[in-house]
Amino acid sequence: MSSTKYTLDRMEDGYAVFLKYPEEEEQIIILQSAMNKPVVVGDRVQIEEIDGIYHIDILREETEQKKADIQNLMDRLRHKHQ
Repeated sequence: MSSTKYTLDRMEDGYAVFLKYPEEEEQIIILQSAMNKPVVVGDRVQIEEIDGIYHIDILREETEQKKADIQNLMDRLRHKHQ
């Protein structure tokens, strides 16, 4: 597997479910114990599989920008309904 960007969608039953960025239609499911570091839901990451270990690189800047975009959208929606 080459290095590809994903967004962590959810954690369930010891597995991390990532959606491929940017379309988020394709998913990859990885056993948490096979990852080299912990991640949290919403993190944008780059994943590279080497010898059965998934090397996760958290893209902090992209993650923060995505969270800010979502917060701005939520704020606009809240003000629209007032």
